Amino acid sequence: MDAVIKNRWQPDPMHALERAEILHPGKSPEGFGVERLRAVSQPVLWRPDPEQGHIVSVLRGGAMLELGARALTFDVGAHAYLPPGAGAELHLEPGTDLVHVGAPAAQAAGQAVLLRHETFVAATAHQGHALRWILTPQYLSRRVFLRHDQTLRSKGGHPVSWFRTTMFDVAGLPANADGEPVFKMSYDSRTEFNVLYDVQGEARVRMALHPYRADGQAWGPWRPLDSDTTYHLAEAAGGPDEERYTDSDGRQRTLRNRHEVYVAAGGHATLCCLFDPAPVGIERHLPGAYSDYEPFEVVSRRPEYAPHAAALARFDAMVDELSMARAEGKLDAHRGGEAWALFLEGKRAQRALEQALMEAVAGEGQGREAVLRPWLQA
Repeated sequence: MDAVIKNRWQPDPMHALERAEILHPGKSPEGFGVERLRAVSQPVLWRPDPEQGHIVSVLRGGAMLELGARALTFDVGAHAYLPPGAGAELHLEPGTDLVHVGAPAAQAAGQAVLLRHETFVAATAHQGHALRWILTPQYLSRRVFLRHDQTLRSKGGHPVSWFRTTMFDVAGLPANADGEPVFKMSYDSRTEFNVLYDVQGEARVRMALHPYRADGQAWGPWRPLDSDTTYHLAEAAGGPDEERYTDSDGRQRTLRNRHEVYVAAGGHATLCCLFDPAPVGIERHLPGAYSDYEPFEVVSRRPEYAPHAAALARFDAMVDELSMARAEGKLDAHRGGEAWALFLEGKRAQRALEQALMEAVAGEGQGREAVLRPWLQA
């Protein structure tokens, strides 16, 4: 499978929309079907397969999500998990663009609809930690569905996660072996596909070639990225090029999916991505290092994991309650309630974290504060 997939938009007369199949369920290690859907010039009624589980996110435009007698606003920033049998219908406005992940009922762990809006996902910071809205000098990651959320499982039985991420430009980041500032990532513990839909300026990706080396690493060619591209980190465990190492806990791990991403000054690249298995815990990415998300069995043994999970459960209830109230047009009735108070608390904590981050990057003198400023919470 090519690591870089270009959208091929095709008309779908049955639904009067355009469709671009990205991954076929029989050809990806996760076992998911992945596609982009867009209503070009007229309203469109789209019915997800009722025998499957689905993750759907609005990239542009807006829709009405009907669940039986309920009609819910489903607009930019909204993400839904729809279990088998939900009987959902989406009424897409002209110009609406969706990303859709579907899986057989056997891979649908959740039996309840989850609707989350980023307005509330952005207000989930607690005691100096961002729980779902992760802003770093390199990227903004909106962690919509995580390991503990009951959504989809991969073909291997793992809980997966669903993020919306923006990678900023690389100006001022540490250089790679060729002297060029880049994002360095090596997802040794998981696979990931990245569905790009908003790329501004020059962006490109390259994949490391086996064998992996500390020095003298060989690389494949740089491949351009744009708003109709997906790059798929599909070196699954057990593959023919798998390499092993022993981590700090004495466990055998694999080396795979090492890659670098370049985004030119003034640009950005926004995407939706799915991780298999899902990452857990507090971010530990370091600029200049080939970052990975640590395995669950490592993170879950740390003393900070239990209070982190407890705080997350509390904020999840707020996100779910207020997201649904917003979709139903009933948000005003929740102002002044417990969930609303927690929303305001989380928003204040998120702003404080972002202010501390801005002060830290300003002190480094690399100019990253100008890169981050447009992505701060209002």
